[in-house]
Amino acid sequence: MDQIAIIEACKNKNQAAFRTLMEHYAEFAYTVAFRIVNDKEEAKDLVQETFITVWDKIRGFHSEKPFSNWLYRIIVNKCYDALRKNKKNMVHPEQSQWNIPELLSHDDPETIMDHRELAYLIRSFTRNLSRKQKMVFVLSDLQGLTHDEISEITGMLKTSVKSNLNHARKKIRFMLTKYMS
Repeated sequence: MDQIAIIEACKNKNQAAFRTLMEHYAEFAYTVAFRIVNDKEEAKDLVQETFITVWDKIRGFHSEKPFSNWLYRIIVNKCYDALRKNKKNMVHPEQSQWNIPELLSHDDPETIMDHRELAYLIRSFTRNLSRKQKMVFVLSDLQGLTHDEISEITGMLKTSVKSNLNHARKKIRFMLTKYMS
């Protein structure tokens, strides 16, 4: 069954099709949620909430747009709400396990350790970003989305996306420079 057929079956409340859809997107949803909230249990809860919302609202999904973008929007909104409720931004870098493949693509053990430390520092420094900056930074630099996709997902103007991303990168760069000196 192709994705469009699965989604159409979900719109008709076919639970088996929905289970297939969840299995296909669960890891994707968890990765996005975890990268934003930096807490394993909270990310799992947000994924569950996300799929409850998908089940409830899938009839409103229009197949001319990618399902992943619609799902991103739901996940990001759930995460944003969670971050807004919890002012400390739920950052627990010591528990984080972000996978930044380009940083870890070397064979040299010393280089791998240096890159892991850098990835850890970047994760740690995201706690100092505003919610919008963190959201845009994660979606752009960790998820690899374009400014247009982020704008569509978050509902932010493209200029706001660019501005928040620029500020986030500057803050992280400043903190890295300060840490390294």
